Amino acid sequence: MRHFDFRGTMIAYDEAGSGSPIVFLHNLGGDRHIWREQFEALRHTHQVFAIDLIGYGESDAPDDGYTVENYLDMVTAFFEAHDLRDVTLVGHCFGSALSLLYTQRHRSRVRSLVLSSPLTPATLRPTRTAWAAQLGRRLRIDSLLAHVRVPGPLAGLIVAEQLGSQRDPQSAEIGAHLRKSWTEPRRLMVTAAISREIPLLGELDGFVPPTDFPPITTVWGNRNRVLCAQAGAALNRTLKPSRSIVVDGAGHLVMVEAPDQFTAAVLAATAGTRVADS
Repeated sequence: MRHFDFRGTMIAYDEAGSGSPIVFLHNLGGDRHIWREQFEALRHTHQVFAIDLIGYGESDAPDDGYTVENYLDMVTAFFEAHDLRDVTLVGHCFGSALSLLYTQRHRSRVRSLVLSSPLTPATLRPTRTAWAAQLGRRLRIDSLLAHVRVPGPLAGLIVAEQLGSQRDPQSAEIGAHLRKSWTEPRRLMVTAAISREIPLLGELDGFVPPTDFPPITTVWGNRNRVLCAQAGAALNRTLKPSRSIVVDGAGHLVMVEAPDQFTAAVLAATAGTRVADS
């Protein structure tokens, strides 16, 4: 693990390998460990980076700063500090939204995008997760939530909601890590604060990539209960991805449940070859 200083906030990340770079950005409630299988597989052929976003994993969790713009500034600063170019940018959920927004502003630095379950108001709206997000937007109790720990059984339910029926043997270990991380202090505070920013992602629901935009791969699990895969299919009609992959039986954490298939999609994005949809 390494650290990157972003305006006095320490950002944890892993780096390994050499070659054309791949950067992984995780979801709300997750951390860089969701990419463990992809990180280990791709480090042998690429330079790989997996970042803990502000407030998650082993990065600092300050009292404020949980805005889309601040996260975008962090990603921009990370790219510049490491002089990253020709990057395959891989995001999940909120990380997918950040990846798409970053590429809108800095497309010359991005080779291709892999967007796993991209978070937008439309993909969130039909789900139970939307109810919690609305509550977080209405109740500004960040200082209180900073001292609230999620009980272990509730953390287990939160993680179970993110999984479908397709389970890789390694998914149990990552699931245990995620359950533990949900019980850590400030986890609710960070997620509630970011939930107020979700309406700002509405521009992505109508975004049509220009002809010179880097190629996009989208990946969904068809048993996703956190975001709506059907709304994701509608989003694809405007994003026009070069590859649209649906993993049968997988839920929200498709990179954990079907790691080999997800790794193949990332590898194909770096090479510019086509992966058979499934």
